[in-house]
Amino acid sequence: MKKFKTLTSALIVLTTLGVAIAPVSAAVQPNMAQVEERKARKTQIVGERVGKVLVKAFELYNEEKLDEAIAVLLDAKSSNAFDTATLNRFLGNLYATKDEKQAIKYLTLAVAPDELAFNDQAGSLKLLADMLLQDKQYQKAIKAYESWIMFTGEQNADAYMRIANAYYLMNQYDKVLAPADDAIRFSPKPIEGPYQLKMAALYETKRYKELVTVVETMVQLFPENKQFWVYLGNFYTLTEEFSKSLSTLQLANSQGYLEKDSEVRMLAQMYANNNIPYKAAVTMEKHMKSGLVKKDKTNLNFIASNYQSAREFLKAAEYYGEVAKLTNDADAYRRQGSAYSAVQRYNDAIAAYDKALSLNVDKPSGVYMSLVDAYFYQQKYREAYAALMNAKKDPAMSRQVRGWESYIKDKAKQKGISL
Repeated sequence: MKKFKTLTSALIVLTTLGVAIAPVSAAVQPNMAQVEERKARKTQIVGERVGKVLVKAFELYNEEKLDEAIAVLLDAKSSNAFDTATLNRFLGNLYATKDEKQAIKYLTLAVAPDELAFNDQAGSLKLLADMLLQDKQYQKAIKAYESWIMFTGEQNADAYMRIANAYYLMNQYDKVLAPADDAIRFSPKPIEGPYQLKMAALYETKRYKELVTVVETMVQLFPENKQFWVYLGNFYTLTEEFSKSLSTLQLANSQGYLEKDSEVRMLAQMYANNNIPYKAAVTMEKHMKSGLVKKDKTNLNFIASNYQSAREFLKAAEYYGEVAKLTNDADAYRRQGSAYSAVQRYNDAIAAYDKALSLNVDKPSGVYMSLVDAYFYQQKYREAYAALMNAKKDPAMSRQVRGWESYIKDKAKQKGISL
């Protein structure tokens, strides 16, 4: 089973998803009275000297002179806490485009004294959390996102999504679920990301029944996502719900969602597991002819054996022949001979058995016994007896040989054939 670590790469940078009213079960509970106090805080203005520095840095930034803009800000000093926090905020924002660690340093300095205007402090807290996540400082990133929620009072799906993602990236899978649920709860419309994280975390912790429930919801909410159908069909096998796995994969196939070799093979295997060998063979055969499924020994044997189970012996013989031509495998010829014998195509069966013997098939005595059968039913008693004598060389076949030997002799005598 494929691991789901790859899911997280697409979740590192996410778009803000909006705000909803927080229920009491939210992971982080802001003090809304304190939030309102912060919002009502008197706005400060930077001093004239720092203001000129900021204007100059902004002009350089607009001219795409990032390093020069940073240098101007680094040269500026102030004894005023608000001015210093503002300079650090600008430095943090500029460094965010080129140097995560420097961005983290200056954003941390900017937010520490809590001197900035509400929106500036909130934006700096959020950017600091993003930089920490990007720099793989996951535990600090989680605390930073929680600080942002506490400061702003916003129960934001994006923030909870990033918290869940950070826990996943630390392999703390049990801690993924609560923030992922909050991301689902606070999103104004269903989004895939938190469900994917829940799916991945439940898979890693082998909580398969819960995993199936989550993916069933994903298919209902996002029916256009082809991969979710494949996941669901696959995960039903983990809970041994093979009929549900087959039904899901059949539905996905009918909608054209199975586009990969592995997905088609999974569907064919589910037909086989549910004792529908003919559909298993036909499904694999169809997609092999289209070029989607590779024509190799494993897949050809799968088709052949399932046709044989479905008692489509000529089709089975055809595909065992394909295996034999591809691999020059003695056992493939033996199996082809057995399939031909089942429909009394004895000459074809004999040719296949002879080829198996010429390639030093394992347990040749068994093949000789099959030849005995094929020759006997063509009333070729002399050839049947010769094959029997070759089988007799194997002591393990003595009981079968004794049963046939007198029978063949009797039949040959009746026909006037000397052995």
